[in-house]
Amino acid sequence: MRSIDAVITWVDGSDEDYKKKIENHLTTSTNYKKQYLQANEIEYCVKSILKFAPFVRRIFIVTDNQKPSFKNLEDLIVSNKVKIVDHKEIFKGYEKYLPTFNIRSIDAVLHRIEGLSEMFVYFNDDVFLINKIHEEDWFVKDKVVLMGNWAKSYSVNPIKIVSEKFKKIIGARPSFNASQSKAGKISGFKKEYFKSYHTARPQIKSLIKEFYRKNPESLINQIKYRFRNYNQFMPYSLCWHLMIKENSAIIKGVNELKEVKQTRNFNPSQIISILEKLDATKEVKYLNIQDLNYASKDVFMIFDKWMRKKLQG
Repeated sequence: MRSIDAVITWVDGSDEDYKKKIENHLTTSTNYKKQYLQANEIEYCVKSILKFAPFVRRIFIVTDNQKPSFKNLEDLIVSNKVKIVDHKEIFKGYEKYLPTFNIRSIDAVLHRIEGLSEMFVYFNDDVFLINKIHEEDWFVKDKVVLMGNWAKSYSVNPIKIVSEKFKKIIGARPSFNASQSKAGKISGFKKEYFKSYHTARPQIKSLIKEFYRKNPESLINQIKYRFRNYNQFMPYSLCWHLMIKENSAIIKGVNELKEVKQTRNFNPSQIISILEKLDATKEVKYLNIQDLNYASKDVFMIFDKWMRKKLQG
C-alpha cells in the first residue's frame, strides 16, 4: 500500500494573540470576521479521518503558532500519527509574507511540508468523512480521483465578468469559483474549468513542486497577499487542472458529497432532517458543514451529538 497523508488547514480565531495579529494588518476595525472562529471542526475532521480512512499514514495540521486541543490529541502527536506544522515551516525562505490570514496563500505552499507523502489529500477543517473511505476513492494506480463537474470559464461568461467587476468595486469577498476558473485558465483551459466543491482534495506533490519550479513568479504572486485577493487562483484547483491536462485524473460527480450551507439560518428541525437523511444512506462519504460557528446553540449541540456518535459507532 502506498503512503498517503492528509493535510488540514486550521486556525483558532478566538485566540487573543491571533486576534491582535490579524487586527494589526486590517485596514479597518470592521474587517474582522467571525469566519476566523472555530467550533470543534478540527476535532471532527481529524477523528473522521482516523475512523473512516485508517490507511492514512499521517495527518498534518497546518496552523499559525497554535495547537488545537481535544481528547487524545497528545497521544496522536506522540505516536506520530498527527503532526502540527507551523506556517513558518512551509513559508521558509518567504517569511516576509508572514503573517498570512489567506488560505489561498497557505494552500500554495502545503507541498513544502517536511516529510509529506507524494500522494496526499487536502482538507479544510469543515470537511468530515462520515462513511468508509478506500484508497481507490482518492488514487487509482497513477491517477487521481476528482469530484466535481465542468463549468463555463469566467473569462468567457459575460455575466460573471460583470459580476466580478462589481464585487471588486464594493469590496466583496473574492469568489471561490472564480479562483478555480483562474486556475483552469493558467493550466490552459480557456473556455471551461473543472468546478470542485468543499470536499477532500487529492493532490500530487511532485506535480505542484514542478509547476512552481518552472514558474517561481506564480508562487510569489500568490503568497504575497495576506488576505484573499481577486488576483489569486485556487492552488489545489491548479493541481487538479494540471492532472486533467496530463490525463492523470479520473473524474466523477458529487453524489458522495453533502454540502450544508448557511447553517446560521437553520432551526433544530432542519438540521435534524438533514442528519436523518444522512443516516439513511451509505452513498454520502463526505460532509461539509459551513458556518457552524454561526449556528445557534441548539443547532450546534444537535450536530455535535450526531457527529460524536458517528465517530464512535
